Amino acid sequence: MNKLAIYSAGSFRYALLELARAFKQRNGVEIECVFGPAGLLKTRIMQGALADLFISANSENVSALGSRVFQQQVLTYNQLMLTTKNKPEFQRDTLELLLDDQYRLATSTPICDPCGDYTWQLFDLIEKDYPEQGKRLKSKALKLVGGTENQVVIPPGEMAAHYLLKNDYADMMLGYAHYQTRLENEGMLCHVLPSKYNIRAEYVLAMLNDAELTQRFYQFLLSEYAQDIIRKNGFKSD
Repeated sequence: MNKLAIYSAGSFRYALLELARAFKQRNGVEIECVFGPAGLLKTRIMQGALADLFISANSENVSALGSRVFQQQVLTYNQLMLTTKNKPEFQRDTLELLLDDQYRLATSTPICDPCGDYTWQLFDLIEKDYPEQGKRLKSKALKLVGGTENQVVIPPGEMAAHYLLKNDYADMMLGYAHYQTRLENEGMLCHVLPSKYNIRAEYVLAMLNDAELTQRFYQFLLSEYAQDIIRKNGFKSD
């Protein structure tokens, strides 16, 4: 049986597993999906890990692979969202919650994980309107996931925000908005960020060889059939 190895941002897990099942049913192909922070996956690829395709939650990690990339294309988009415990005290303005120092804020880790990079960009935007507040957010942020040191291990199949808040590692978390429906189904409160501060996260698909099977899966992911599955998993077309 033919086999593909896909290195993918962990935030794309649910969508990719559904897409891989659909492709396997149609083509009889075994697909190995390796998930993790895209920055760390990029490093593994640069160190020789054998991957046919790479899905990063930003373009920088793909660009860093240089000549290893045969072809690339924006696959989908995402945004940030604040998740809190489901308590009356959190039914407040999103920005007020973020800036309230009585609450512990969990984030991902910049450089290692694009979600952390996007979160730091959000803090920089807040800093422009509220001097010193963006710096304070960076200082108080608990970088609990997406890095290499002092990380909380999230069990397979768990969403980071749900696990961290449920187990009292933090009171709120900045993460990706495509998890909203799943998190609300788990009893979490999801807060939309003001549009002027929200970040558009660009997911990029990179083909790391020109094998016929690699090209077929690359084109499959860009097809309208696949894009519909991606949208149903909470991602945006533009």
